[in-house]
Amino acid sequence: MMLLVLAVLAVLCPSAALAQSGAPQDQPLKRVRAMRVADGQVMVDGRLDEEVWAQAESATDFLQQQPNEGELTTERTEFKFVYDSENLYIGGLLYDREPDRIIINELKRDFGAATENDLVAVVLDTFLDKRTGYAFTTNAGGALRELQTSDDGRVTNVNWDTIWDVRAAVSADGWSLEMVIPFKSVRFPETPDQTWGLVIQRVIRRKNERTMWTAMPRQYGPFKVSYGGVLEGISGVSPGRNIRVKPFATGNVATRSGVRSQDGDGGLDVKIGLGSSLVLDGTWRTDFSQVEADEQQVNLTRFNLFFPEKRDFFLENQDVFNIGPAAGIGSRNDLIPFFSRSIGLNANGEPIPMVGGLRLSGKVGRHTLGVLQTRTERDPQAAGSAPSNVSVLRYGHDFWSASKVSAFYMGKEEGTDSNRMVGSDVRLITRQLDIDALVMRSTKTGVGSGVTWRSGIVYDTNLTRYAASYTSLSERFRNDLGFMPRQAVDILTGSVARRFRPRATYRVIREYRPELRLDRFTKDGVGLETQTLGPTFNLDFADGSNFTVSARRNEEVLIAPFRIRPGYFIPSGEYTYNDGELDYFSSRARTVSVNGGYRFGDFWNGTRRGYTTGARLRFNERLATTLNYSRDVVRLPGTTFTTNLVTLRVDNSFSPRMFLNAFIQYNSVTGQVVSNIRYNFMHHPLSDLFVVFNETRSTIGGMPASRALIVKLTHSLNF
Repeated sequence: MMLLVLAVLAVLCPSAALAQSGAPQDQPLKRVRAMRVADGQVMVDGRLDEEVWAQAESATDFLQQQPNEGELTTERTEFKFVYDSENLYIGGLLYDREPDRIIINELKRDFGAATENDLVAVVLDTFLDKRTGYAFTTNAGGALRELQTSDDGRVTNVNWDTIWDVRAAVSADGWSLEMVIPFKSVRFPETPDQTWGLVIQRVIRRKNERTMWTAMPRQYGPFKVSYGGVLEGISGVSPGRNIRVKPFATGNVATRSGVRSQDGDGGLDVKIGLGSSLVLDGTWRTDFSQVEADEQQVNLTRFNLFFPEKRDFFLENQDVFNIGPAAGIGSRNDLIPFFSRSIGLNANGEPIPMVGGLRLSGKVGRHTLGVLQTRTERDPQAAGSAPSNVSVLRYGHDFWSASKVSAFYMGKEEGTDSNRMVGSDVRLITRQLDIDALVMRSTKTGVGSGVTWRSGIVYDTNLTRYAASYTSLSERFRNDLGFMPRQAVDILTGSVARRFRPRATYRVIREYRPELRLDRFTKDGVGLETQTLGPTFNLDFADGSNFTVSARRNEEVLIAPFRIRPGYFIPSGEYTYNDGELDYFSSRARTVSVNGGYRFGDFWNGTRRGYTTGARLRFNERLATTLNYSRDVVRLPGTTFTTNLVTLRVDNSFSPRMFLNAFIQYNSVTGQVVSNIRYNFMHHPLSDLFVVFNETRSTIGGMPASRALIVKLTHSLNF
């Protein structure tokens, strides 16, 4: 109770010891001009030693986003832009008075975020709509990471891939980089003269310093394009036809239940640019054999677990099909209207063969269009199942500076059964306020019709954050294409948080954030089903490490017993219990980084003690290994049981274009050791050779292991 009182006081009371009191003052719009050069004048080697770079205009005067918001960066930074008939070239000079302390943590494609490397991110708002952008990120080792961003940074798609390249070089003055981005790799208006929005971020990792070319409040990431400057001077270029044909071939040797088999197959992925912003994607005989295995989880609840989408076809332009709020007040997944893992995967996460699919997505002016059509074969693991067809259609219209309204239709046909949904969602967005609303109606064979609706509000400033939402799922609402762990329930969530940055402790603690949160679930005819209420204290240290302590008061009403483990049921009834949690994560920029957690308290009508620990050893920028272990000890009347989960990752980057990864997991609940070893060689841009070994081995005697060796070769033909 004392922790709760302290949280409320800390959140609600102002403090005179704040390092900053709000967002930086409005400043003149920064501009930089790109210079046209003859084809072939830039050799991309990371050194900026061509004469054209000396003649090009510079983007300078970078400002700190943290730790000292609005002040000039502590290390000089310059960016230059030149272009020819086919490519945009970006040159960066990242001066550093201690070049031997530059941190290069990894080289793999789509490497980790700003918590781990000295890096640079360049975001191009090619339609100057202050909503969408393409982000290109690299570190001092020349690793590649690109993504799409939409809704003014609220939605990011880190799985978007395109053709581009980068080289970086470390010198006695710091480090430098050269990026080359073909104009056909991004979409932009087909007009004679181009004016693009531009955001540039630099991270100096050892100082935990983030700097921006344009002033940006520290609570935002680099994808908040509405705070960007302008890149001008590009003219006489075109996005081109943007046609990509990507055939692939696969072969595998497998042993399942003691039976050996071998097989081969092939297929085709096609991408066609329609105009300046629409893209048509097609896939035939779709194959996802190279996708990394799901991360194991231990489920001690009575609801389904959430696993993220990892398949490329569904990840690209994913934001077009993100219905409802892009992010709630935390990481809850109580209602995801469209969840692509419902296509081509069964309830156990096992693949269902896909015949193919089509997707049309993109923007035309203020209009956003998304159309998805897929066909899958019958589930080989389910007797009596039938092939299924899935259709998703979404149309959106932008209004005001960052708001939008959309309508959508979703349908699934499987044999004689059908499930159809129709609805609309709206988001009203300002720089500090985000209001969303959603309504859906469903019809399902044998069930009838049902309705769900949701509304929410988030108010986020530089120092405070308030959020609330309400969701109502009617008894007959069914959505086979979404994710809803609970049905026929009303959900109320609310949180209030405050950010403090006291100068007295700034060299040790950069920020601490007290938060108070409520989650309440009720059912018609039952009343309260679940409620959690409690405070959280979060400390961000100057070296990039983090410590969190939280406490919760839980109320549960079980109208029927539920099985928590084989042979044991939690009896129906009303339960009230308290628990807490401590978590620490050290800076991943260190050679050795560690994490640990302890969960304690009551659990239903017993107790639960949970322990997590992990360590990551970075031998160099090419090789790192991570070991994590979690353990739960649950004591209930008449039984005591323990769960153990161990994960081991080994990541070896031979170069920014060749990787070997091993992911090995042990789960005591399933009694399995699951191994996933993947070799990936990018032999040409967007063209890969994959060699994958999968094995599932039971720790229960007498059960044979299942294993498979898969080879997949892709080659992208670009026109």
